[in-house]
Amino acid sequence: MIGYALLALAYKHGLRQLKNSSRWAWVLAVLYALTDEFHQSFVPGRHPSLLDVLVFDAAGAAIALWFRHRFSARPPT
Repeated sequence: MIGYALLALAYKHGLRQLKNSSRWAWVLAVLYALTDEFHQSFVPGRHPSLLDVLVFDAAGAAIALWFRHRFSARPPT
């Protein structure tokens, strides 16, 4: 969760000129989580889990972006 929270915040910072930068940051973080789960299907001893993506990774990204929006000193973009 923490890794995807930080990833979403990094995307948010990189996309700050876009109108819906938080939404795009969340989408990109979730897409990355999907590719990571796909990669795990090729690693011996690991297995992909859509539940990981939809619950843990997506939630970590969403919570971080919500906290940034809620407690940011700057006006939201």
